[in-house]
Amino acid sequence: MLFLLGIYCVICVFIATRFLPENKLVELIFYPIAGVIWIFPAAKIIRWMQTPVDPEE
Repeated sequence: MLFLLGIYCVICVFIATRFLPENKLVELIFYPIAGVIWIFPAAKIIRWMQTPVDPEE
């Protein structure tokens, strides 16, 4: 899961540097959206980390 989050970050940086025009309004829209979307995989990681460990293993 952490690997996928890292890949997501790389993709966002790639999109921002290659495809976004030099326009502050576009950046103002892109970065908050990209910043909110990462919450979904991060929530899965947090839920996975909070699952109780089976003591019998």
